[in-house]
Amino acid sequence: MSDLKVVVCPNCLQKYRVRATQVGRRAVCKTCGQRFKIAEDQKIDDDTIFGWVTADDPAGNSVLGGTGILTPPPAEKPAAAAQWRRPPPPDRPRVKFDRIDEIGAYFEFPAFVLDDPDLRCAFPHRCVHCLTPKDLTVHVMIWGDKLPRSDALRLNEAESRTVRKLDELMARDPLEWFDKLDPIGVLPPPYSNPFPYYVCGQCSPIGEVICHVLDHEGIEHCQVAIANLTIAVDFYRNNGGRKEPAYQKILVASRLQQDNQWQQLPFAVRAKISQWFTQDEGESFLGYYPDEAFSRSETGTAGLILTDRRMVYKKYASRREYKLDAAGTLFIEATRAAANIEISQEGERDAMVTIKPLAAGNLARRLGEAATTWQIRVTTSDS
Repeated sequence: MSDLKVVVCPNCLQKYRVRATQVGRRAVCKTCGQRFKIAEDQKIDDDTIFGWVTADDPAGNSVLGGTGILTPPPAEKPAAAAQWRRPPPPDRPRVKFDRIDEIGAYFEFPAFVLDDPDLRCAFPHRCVHCLTPKDLTVHVMIWGDKLPRSDALRLNEAESRTVRKLDELMARDPLEWFDKLDPIGVLPPPYSNPFPYYVCGQCSPIGEVICHVLDHEGIEHCQVAIANLTIAVDFYRNNGGRKEPAYQKILVASRLQQDNQWQQLPFAVRAKISQWFTQDEGESFLGYYPDEAFSRSETGTAGLILTDRRMVYKKYASRREYKLDAAGTLFIEATRAAANIEISQEGERDAMVTIKPLAAGNLARRLGEAATTWQIRVTTSDS
Protein backbone atom coordinates (compact mmCIF):
# COMPACT_ATOMS: atom_id res chain seq x y z
CA MET A 1 0.00 0.00 0.00
CA SER A 2 3.06 2.32 0.21
CA ASP A 3 2.73 3.34 -3.44
CA LEU A 4 -0.87 4.51 -2.96
CA LYS A 5 -1.94 8.13 -2.35
CA VAL A 6 -5.28 9.78 -1.60
CA VAL A 7 -6.78 12.20 -4.13
CA VAL A 8 -10.03 14.15 -3.88
CA CYS A 9 -12.49 15.01 -6.64
CA PRO A 10 -12.49 18.85 -6.85
CA ASN A 11 -16.26 18.92 -7.48
CA CYS A 12 -17.97 16.50 -5.08
CA LEU A 13 -15.02 15.80 -2.69
CA GLN A 14 -15.18 12.01 -3.12
CA LYS A 15 -11.87 10.50 -1.97
CA TYR A 16 -9.92 7.89 -3.95
CA ARG A 17 -6.72 5.91 -3.51
CA VAL A 18 -4.56 5.72 -6.65
CA ARG A 19 -1.06 4.53 -7.39
CA ALA A 20 1.71 7.12 -7.23
CA THR A 21 2.61 6.27 -10.83
CA GLN A 22 -0.78 7.70 -11.89
CA VAL A 23 0.04 11.26 -10.74
CA GLY A 24 -0.42 13.68 -13.63
CA ARG A 25 -3.00 11.56 -15.45
CA ARG A 26 -6.56 12.66 -16.13
CA ALA A 27 -9.29 10.96 -14.09
CA VAL A 28 -13.09 10.85 -14.10
CA CYS A 29 -14.92 10.84 -10.75
CA LYS A 30 -17.27 7.86 -10.50
CA THR A 31 -19.60 9.79 -8.19
CA CYS A 32 -20.26 13.02 -10.11
CA GLY A 33 -18.56 12.56 -13.50
CA GLN A 34 -16.11 15.47 -12.96
CA ARG A 35 -12.90 15.25 -14.98
CA PHE A 36 -9.74 16.28 -13.13
CA LYS A 37 -5.97 15.89 -13.11
CA ILE A 38 -4.37 13.82 -10.34
CA ALA A 39 -2.07 16.25 -8.53
CA GLU A 40 1.29 15.48 -6.93
CA ASP A 41 0.52 17.15 -3.61
CA GLN A 42 -2.69 17.34 -1.61
CA LYS A 43 -2.70 20.91 -0.31
CA ILE A 44 -5.15 20.15 2.51
CA ASP A 45 -4.86 17.01 4.59
CA ASP A 46 -8.04 15.11 3.83
CA ASP A 47 -8.25 13.48 7.27
CA THR A 48 -8.37 16.86 9.04
CA ILE A 49 -10.44 18.96 6.62
CA PHE A 50 -12.77 16.40 5.07
CA GLY A 51 -13.17 14.11 8.04
CA TRP A 52 -16.06 16.15 9.38
CA VAL A 53 -18.25 15.64 6.29
CA THR A 54 -21.32 13.66 7.27
CA ALA A 55 -21.54 9.97 6.53
CA ASP A 56 -24.27 10.26 3.92
CA ASP A 57 -22.29 12.74 1.80
CA PRO A 58 -20.17 11.45 -1.11
CA ALA A 59 -16.95 12.60 0.55
CA GLY A 60 -17.69 10.65 3.69
CA ASN A 61 -16.36 7.37 2.30
CA SER A 62 -12.84 6.79 1.09
CA VAL A 63 -12.53 4.40 -1.83
CA LEU A 64 -9.82 1.89 -1.00
CA GLY A 65 -7.68 -0.07 -3.43
CA GLY A 66 -8.26 0.12 -7.19
CA THR A 67 -10.82 2.85 -7.82
CA GLY A 68 -11.53 2.41 -11.51
CA ILE A 69 -11.40 6.19 -12.12
CA LEU A 70 -8.67 5.63 -14.68
CA THR A 71 -9.24 2.13 -16.05
CA PRO A 72 -12.43 0.26 -15.09
CA PRO A 73 -11.47 -3.08 -13.53
CA PRO A 74 -13.05 -6.21 -15.00
CA ALA A 75 -15.83 -7.59 -12.85
CA GLU A 76 -18.40 -10.30 -12.92
CA LYS A 77 -21.82 -8.76 -13.52
CA PRO A 78 -24.78 -10.53 -11.95
CA ALA A 79 -27.85 -11.03 -14.06
CA ALA A 80 -29.69 -7.71 -13.97
CA ALA A 81 -33.40 -7.44 -13.35
CA ALA A 82 -35.50 -5.92 -16.13
CA GLN A 83 -35.33 -2.13 -15.96
CA TRP A 84 -36.17 0.92 -18.03
CA ARG A 85 -33.86 1.76 -20.92
CA ARG A 86 -33.76 5.05 -22.78
CA PRO A 87 -34.77 4.56 -26.45
CA PRO A 88 -31.81 4.69 -28.86
CA PRO A 89 -31.13 8.00 -30.66
CA PRO A 90 -32.95 8.45 -34.00
CA ASP A 91 -31.12 8.52 -37.33
CA ARG A 92 -32.02 12.19 -37.81
CA PRO A 93 -32.13 14.85 -35.05
CA ARG A 94 -35.49 15.50 -33.40
CA VAL A 95 -34.30 18.95 -32.34
CA LYS A 96 -32.46 21.75 -34.11
CA PHE A 97 -29.45 23.38 -32.49
CA ASP A 98 -29.76 27.17 -32.62
CA ARG A 99 -26.92 28.86 -30.75
CA ILE A 100 -24.77 29.13 -27.63
CA ASP A 101 -24.69 32.34 -25.60
CA GLU A 102 -24.12 33.38 -21.98
CA ILE A 103 -27.34 31.62 -20.94
CA GLY A 104 -26.51 28.24 -22.47
CA ALA A 105 -27.12 26.08 -25.55
CA TYR A 106 -30.43 26.59 -27.36
CA PHE A 107 -32.48 23.93 -29.15
CA GLU A 108 -35.78 24.25 -31.05
CA PHE A 109 -38.44 21.89 -32.36
CA PRO A 110 -42.09 22.14 -33.49
CA ALA A 111 -44.49 22.05 -30.55
CA PHE A 112 -46.27 18.91 -31.82
CA VAL A 113 -43.04 16.94 -31.23
CA LEU A 114 -43.85 17.15 -27.51
CA ASP A 115 -46.20 14.24 -28.14
CA ASP A 116 -43.12 12.08 -28.78
CA PRO A 117 -42.08 10.46 -25.45
CA ASP A 118 -38.65 9.62 -26.89
CA LEU A 119 -37.91 13.35 -27.08
CA ARG A 120 -39.15 13.99 -23.57
CA CYS A 121 -36.98 11.30 -21.96
CA ALA A 122 -33.79 12.61 -23.59
CA PHE A 123 -32.30 14.37 -20.55
CA PRO A 124 -29.51 12.28 -18.96
CA HIS A 125 -30.08 10.98 -15.45
CA ARG A 126 -27.60 13.43 -13.96
CA CYS A 127 -28.03 16.67 -12.05
CA VAL A 128 -28.39 19.48 -14.60
CA HIS A 129 -26.01 21.60 -12.51
CA CYS A 130 -23.30 19.48 -10.86
CA LEU A 131 -23.69 16.33 -13.02
CA THR A 132 -23.93 13.86 -10.13
CA PRO A 133 -26.11 10.78 -10.85
CA LYS A 134 -27.11 10.42 -7.18
CA ASP A 135 -29.99 11.73 -5.07
CA LEU A 136 -31.88 13.05 -8.11
CA THR A 137 -35.28 14.70 -7.94
CA VAL A 138 -37.53 14.99 -10.99
CA HIS A 139 -38.51 18.45 -12.28
CA VAL A 140 -40.61 19.13 -15.34
CA MET A 141 -40.47 21.96 -17.87
CA ILE A 142 -43.09 24.64 -17.32
CA TRP A 143 -43.92 26.46 -20.55
CA GLY A 144 -44.54 29.86 -18.98
CA ASP A 145 -45.79 31.37 -22.24
CA LYS A 146 -48.74 28.99 -22.05
CA LEU A 147 -49.56 29.42 -18.37
CA PRO A 148 -52.91 31.07 -17.51
CA ARG A 149 -52.46 34.65 -16.32
CA SER A 150 -53.39 33.62 -12.76
CA ASP A 151 -50.49 31.14 -12.64
CA ALA A 152 -47.86 33.12 -14.58
CA LEU A 153 -46.70 35.06 -11.50
CA ARG A 154 -45.85 31.75 -9.78
CA LEU A 155 -43.55 30.49 -12.55
CA ASN A 156 -40.39 30.39 -10.39
CA GLU A 157 -42.26 28.48 -7.71
CA ALA A 158 -43.55 25.99 -10.28
CA GLU A 159 -40.07 25.48 -11.73
CA SER A 160 -38.64 24.81 -8.26
CA ARG A 161 -41.32 22.24 -7.43
CA THR A 162 -40.17 18.62 -7.30
CA VAL A 163 -42.29 15.86 -8.86
CA ARG A 164 -40.67 13.03 -6.92
CA LYS A 165 -37.33 11.33 -6.34
CA LEU A 166 -36.12 9.52 -9.43
CA ASP A 167 -34.97 6.36 -7.67
CA GLU A 168 -38.36 6.01 -5.94
CA LEU A 169 -40.20 6.30 -9.26
CA MET A 170 -37.95 3.77 -10.95
CA ALA A 171 -38.17 1.35 -8.01
CA ARG A 172 -41.97 1.47 -8.02
CA ASP A 173 -42.34 1.04 -11.80
CA PRO A 174 -38.98 -0.15 -13.20
CA LEU A 175 -40.23 -0.43 -16.80
CA GLU A 176 -43.01 2.15 -16.99
CA TRP A 177 -42.08 4.95 -14.57
CA PHE A 178 -41.66 7.49 -17.39
CA ASP A 179 -45.02 6.68 -18.96
CA LYS A 180 -46.74 7.15 -15.60
CA LEU A 181 -45.57 10.73 -15.00
CA ASP A 182 -48.60 12.95 -14.49
CA PRO A 183 -49.43 15.60 -17.10
CA ILE A 184 -49.24 19.28 -16.10
CA GLY A 185 -52.88 20.17 -15.56
CA VAL A 186 -52.57 23.96 -15.89
CA LEU A 187 -51.07 23.73 -19.40
CA PRO A 188 -52.88 22.91 -22.66
CA PRO A 189 -51.79 19.97 -24.87
CA PRO A 190 -49.14 19.26 -26.05
CA TYR A 191 -47.41 21.46 -23.42
CA SER A 192 -49.06 19.46 -20.65
CA ASN A 193 -46.92 16.42 -21.56
CA PRO A 194 -44.33 15.93 -18.76
CA PHE A 195 -40.82 16.80 -19.99
CA PRO A 196 -38.51 15.92 -17.07
CA TYR A 197 -35.01 16.94 -16.13
CA TYR A 198 -33.14 16.13 -12.93
CA VAL A 199 -31.60 18.05 -10.02
CA CYS A 200 -29.73 16.67 -6.98
CA GLY A 201 -30.50 17.62 -3.40
CA GLN A 202 -27.50 19.95 -3.23
CA CYS A 203 -28.37 22.13 -6.26
CA SER A 204 -31.08 24.55 -7.36
CA PRO A 205 -33.01 24.14 -10.63
CA ILE A 206 -33.39 27.89 -11.15
CA GLY A 207 -31.92 28.98 -14.48
CA GLU A 208 -30.66 25.52 -15.41
CA VAL A 209 -33.33 24.75 -18.05
CA ILE A 210 -35.28 27.63 -19.64
CA CYS A 211 -38.11 27.03 -22.08
CA HIS A 212 -40.20 29.32 -24.28
CA VAL A 213 -42.81 29.01 -27.02
CA LEU A 214 -41.97 30.83 -30.27
CA ASP A 215 -44.05 31.58 -33.36
CA HIS A 216 -42.37 30.75 -36.68
CA GLU A 217 -44.66 31.80 -39.56
CA GLY A 218 -47.78 30.81 -37.65
CA ILE A 219 -46.39 27.50 -36.37
CA GLU A 220 -45.60 27.19 -32.67
CA HIS A 221 -42.09 26.01 -31.83
CA CYS A 222 -40.54 25.09 -28.50
CA GLN A 223 -37.22 26.57 -27.47
CA VAL A 224 -35.13 24.95 -24.71
CA ALA A 225 -31.97 26.58 -23.30
CA ILE A 226 -29.69 24.34 -21.21
CA ALA A 227 -27.17 26.14 -18.98
CA ASN A 228 -24.80 23.22 -18.35
CA LEU A 229 -23.23 22.48 -21.72
CA THR A 230 -22.23 18.95 -20.70
CA ILE A 231 -25.93 18.21 -20.20
CA ALA A 232 -26.63 19.95 -23.54
CA VAL A 233 -24.18 17.59 -25.27
CA ASP A 234 -25.97 14.53 -23.85
CA PHE A 235 -29.41 15.96 -24.66
CA TYR A 236 -28.42 16.61 -28.29
CA ARG A 237 -26.79 13.18 -28.64
CA ASN A 238 -29.84 11.40 -27.18
CA ASN A 239 -31.98 13.24 -29.73
CA GLY A 240 -29.86 12.11 -32.69
CA GLY A 241 -27.47 15.06 -33.02
CA ARG A 242 -24.16 13.27 -32.66
CA LYS A 243 -23.31 13.31 -36.38
CA GLU A 244 -24.25 16.98 -36.79
CA PRO A 245 -21.48 19.63 -37.07
CA ALA A 246 -23.08 21.50 -34.16
CA TYR A 247 -22.40 18.55 -31.85
CA GLN A 248 -18.65 19.19 -31.91
CA LYS A 249 -19.25 22.91 -31.33
CA ILE A 250 -21.25 22.20 -28.17
CA LEU A 251 -18.71 19.61 -27.05
CA VAL A 252 -15.80 22.07 -27.31
CA ALA A 253 -17.80 24.78 -25.52
CA SER A 254 -18.67 22.33 -22.71
CA ARG A 255 -15.00 21.60 -22.08
CA LEU A 256 -14.24 25.31 -21.84
CA GLN A 257 -17.14 25.77 -19.42
CA GLN A 258 -15.84 23.02 -17.14
CA ASP A 259 -12.69 25.09 -16.56
CA ASN A 260 -14.62 28.28 -15.69
CA GLN A 261 -16.36 28.27 -12.29
CA TRP A 262 -18.24 31.50 -13.03
CA GLN A 263 -19.62 30.25 -16.35
CA GLN A 264 -20.82 27.06 -14.67
CA LEU A 265 -23.42 29.10 -12.76
CA PRO A 266 -26.76 29.58 -14.54
CA PHE A 267 -27.15 32.99 -16.17
CA ALA A 268 -30.12 33.83 -13.94
CA VAL A 269 -27.97 33.24 -10.85
CA ARG A 270 -25.03 35.19 -12.30
CA ALA A 271 -27.34 38.12 -13.03
CA LYS A 272 -28.48 38.25 -9.40
CA ILE A 273 -24.93 37.89 -8.04
CA SER A 274 -23.76 40.72 -10.33
CA GLN A 275 -25.99 43.09 -8.36
CA TRP A 276 -23.60 42.80 -5.39
CA PHE A 277 -20.36 41.35 -6.76
CA THR A 278 -18.05 42.51 -9.54
CA GLN A 279 -15.01 40.48 -10.45
CA ASP A 280 -11.81 42.58 -10.48
CA GLU A 281 -9.35 42.43 -13.35
CA GLY A 282 -7.07 39.43 -12.96
CA GLU A 283 -9.17 37.99 -10.13
CA SER A 284 -10.12 34.29 -10.27
CA PHE A 285 -13.65 33.29 -9.27
CA LEU A 286 -13.52 30.10 -7.16
CA GLY A 287 -17.09 29.49 -6.07
CA TYR A 288 -20.52 30.71 -4.95
CA TYR A 289 -22.18 29.30 -1.83
CA PRO A 290 -25.90 30.22 -1.54
CA ASP A 291 -27.43 31.03 1.83
CA GLU A 292 -29.85 28.26 2.85
CA ALA A 293 -32.04 30.80 4.66
CA PHE A 294 -33.31 31.86 1.23
CA SER A 295 -35.57 29.90 -1.12
CA ARG A 296 -34.25 28.23 -4.26
CA SER A 297 -35.95 30.86 -6.40
CA GLU A 298 -33.78 33.48 -4.61
CA THR A 299 -30.48 31.73 -5.39
CA GLY A 300 -27.93 34.41 -6.23
CA THR A 301 -29.34 37.12 -3.95
CA ALA A 302 -27.36 36.09 -0.85
CA GLY A 303 -24.48 33.91 0.30
CA LEU A 304 -20.71 33.81 -0.09
CA ILE A 305 -18.44 34.43 -3.06
CA LEU A 306 -14.89 33.10 -2.88
CA THR A 307 -12.13 34.32 -5.20
CA ASP A 308 -8.37 33.97 -5.04
CA ARG A 309 -8.21 37.42 -3.37
CA ARG A 310 -11.25 37.79 -1.12
CA MET A 311 -14.44 36.41 0.36
CA VAL A 312 -17.59 38.49 -0.24
CA TYR A 313 -20.61 38.10 2.04
CA LYS A 314 -24.14 39.28 1.20
CA LYS A 315 -27.36 38.97 3.18
CA TYR A 316 -30.23 41.42 2.97
CA ALA A 317 -28.69 44.93 3.24
CA SER A 318 -25.36 43.68 4.61
CA ARG A 319 -22.34 43.25 2.35
CA ARG A 320 -18.84 42.58 3.68
CA GLU A 321 -15.46 41.68 2.22
CA TYR A 322 -12.64 39.69 3.79
CA LYS A 323 -9.15 39.74 2.28
CA LEU A 324 -7.38 36.44 1.84
CA ASP A 325 -3.89 37.93 2.16
CA ALA A 326 -4.64 38.83 5.80
CA ALA A 327 -5.24 36.39 8.65
CA GLY A 328 -8.80 35.30 9.34
CA THR A 329 -10.81 32.42 10.77
CA LEU A 330 -13.55 30.29 9.25
CA PHE A 331 -15.68 28.50 11.87
CA ILE A 332 -17.80 25.59 10.57
CA GLU A 333 -20.48 23.99 12.74
CA ALA A 334 -21.81 21.09 10.67
CA THR A 335 -24.78 18.78 11.05
CA ARG A 336 -26.28 16.32 8.58
CA ALA A 337 -28.76 18.96 7.40
CA ALA A 338 -26.74 22.19 7.30
CA ALA A 339 -23.44 23.88 8.06
CA ASN A 340 -23.36 27.16 9.96
CA ILE A 341 -20.43 29.30 8.86
CA GLU A 342 -18.93 32.17 10.88
CA ILE A 343 -16.29 34.39 9.25
CA SER A 344 -13.99 36.46 11.44
CA GLN A 345 -11.17 38.86 10.52
CA GLU A 346 -9.58 41.65 12.53
CA GLY A 347 -10.87 45.07 11.49
CA GLU A 348 -14.03 43.62 9.87
CA ARG A 349 -17.43 42.77 11.27
CA ASP A 350 -18.15 39.06 11.65
CA ALA A 351 -20.52 37.37 9.20
CA MET A 352 -22.70 34.29 9.59
CA VAL A 353 -24.27 32.22 6.83
CA THR A 354 -25.82 28.75 6.55
CA ILE A 355 -24.91 26.54 3.58
CA LYS A 356 -25.17 22.85 2.71
CA PRO A 357 -22.66 20.50 4.44
CA LEU A 358 -21.09 19.35 1.18
CA ALA A 359 -20.73 22.97 0.05
CA ALA A 360 -19.02 23.78 3.36
CA GLY A 361 -16.43 21.08 2.70
CA ASN A 362 -15.84 22.53 -0.75
CA LEU A 363 -15.49 26.05 0.73
CA ALA A 364 -13.00 24.84 3.36
CA ARG A 365 -10.86 23.09 0.76
CA ARG A 366 -10.79 26.01 -1.67
CA LEU A 367 -10.17 28.57 1.06
CA GLY A 368 -7.31 26.49 2.43
CA GLU A 369 -5.74 26.36 -1.03
CA ALA A 370 -6.18 30.10 -1.68
CA ALA A 371 -5.35 31.53 1.77
CA THR A 372 -2.72 29.73 3.83
CA THR A 373 -2.92 32.38 6.60
CA TRP A 374 -6.55 31.57 7.41
CA GLN A 375 -7.52 29.13 10.16
CA ILE A 376 -10.33 26.63 9.49
CA ARG A 377 -12.04 25.29 12.60
CA VAL A 378 -14.69 22.58 12.41
CA THR A 379 -17.15 21.06 14.86
CA THR A 380 -19.70 18.39 13.93
CA SER A 381 -22.94 17.02 15.27
CA ASP A 382 -25.28 14.20 14.16
CA SER A 383 -28.37 16.24 15.00
